[in-house]
Amino acid sequence: MFLVITTDKKELLIGVLSDTHIPHRTTIFPEIVLEDFKKRNVDHVFHLGDFTEYKVYKRLVDEFGKEKIIAVLGNMDFDSKLKETLPEKLEFELFGHKILMLHGMGGPNIIVKRLIKKLDLLNSDYNIVIFGHTHRPVNEIHHDILFLNPGTTTPIDNKFTVISSYGYLRISKNKIEPEIIYL
Repeated sequence: MFLVITTDKKELLIGVLSDTHIPHRTTIFPEIVLEDFKKRNVDHVFHLGDFTEYKVYKRLVDEFGKEKIIAVLGNMDFDSKLKETLPEKLEFELFGHKILMLHGMGGPNIIVKRLIKKLDLLNSDYNIVIFGHTHRPVNEIHHDILFLNPGTTTPIDNKFTVISSYGYLRISKNKIEPEIIYL
């Protein structure tokens, strides 16, 4: 799905999060993340799937407004309202930078290589690929494409311990600045 985002600003600050897994991994939305997004006055919030329940998406909409929430469906988003509301992936441009946003697939190891191969990214014109799924933050450039994964705000995975994290993307015509925040 191609999304059109219009702005009259010269730069946008986007809060990025993924894999909140509420209520399966926690019952509490990470308030520290929401407060930081508000404090920094984000222009948009990107969520990369695995909300698990529609009420988590609704909470973001209630906090920031529907026009500010851009989200995709994750592999654990079985909630019928989420399936009706969210696409599996989004493509859009911001300030001339072509962006692909999706949840991700497969295990955490070699996820960037897997995305490059499965999505044929070397033959694409994407500048930024934003994804989740692995619960591990990624902020790397491969083949002139920024790969950004904010990690998860939920600290414990049933297979291994992960660090809680989320991210920001500051973007303008001449700037792409990703940032990972560790909790």
